[in-house]
Amino acid sequence: MAETHAFYGSATVGSKGQIVIPADARAAMQIKQGDKVVVVRGPRDGSIIVFRVDSFEGLMARATGRDPGATE
Repeated sequence: MAETHAFYGSATVGSKGQIVIPADARAAMQIKQGDKVVVVRGPRDGSIIVFRVDSFEGLMARATGRDPGATE
């Protein structure tokens, strides 16, 4: 069974609003330099969720019943 939650540390918001995703989280999520991510407000106040774009597109396709490989 896949792990559903993990704590990877904390990040500080810089002057330009940027954060650094901790190295362990990047490795676990297979996020590499130059990858695009989607940032979503979580179900609780003050939480955010980060998805790789390809993971988010697949999730949205499954949620809407669309073929994730289809082009419009």
